[in-house]
Amino acid sequence: MIHTLKSCDRGSVKLATRDARQKIRILLVDDQAMVRRGLKMRLGVEPDFEVVGEAENGRVLDQVEALSPDVVLMDLLMPEMDGIQATAALTASTSHAAVVMLSLHDDARVVGRAFAAGAVGFVAKHDPEGELAAAIRRAAQGVRKSTPQEQREIL
Repeated sequence: MIHTLKSCDRGSVKLATRDARQKIRILLVDDQAMVRRGLKMRLGVEPDFEVVGEAENGRVLDQVEALSPDVVLMDLLMPEMDGIQATAALTASTSHAAVVMLSLHDDARVVGRAFAAGAVGFVAKHDPEGELAAAIRRAAQGVRKSTPQEQREIL
């Protein structure tokens, strides 16, 4: 069972409000060009998505400021600055972009670290195809999948 929490109880994560008719602006952050290209092609078929930029490592604050994405789709493991560090930096900044973490590694510790850093969603690269688009839409709406710890507390 998937639980969701509304954005009003998300601590320091700041989301901008969007008009529902606007496309969701996405910044792709992954160190592998082939992965970014595949993600861009896949997300490009969604009528409500617009990929506005790409980055190959977690040093994305300047791009986020310049491009104003609604959602940053962030890989976990990257050179220079990993996804956890980049997410924490974005959360501490004045950015209103929501971060959805994307990774091969989805054990509870990694997912917990991503949420603790400020991610509002986490998608494993082996999850069903539709989960990525759903997570991006939830993030843009200010809704996030709960962490394993929060799920235990809800139950």
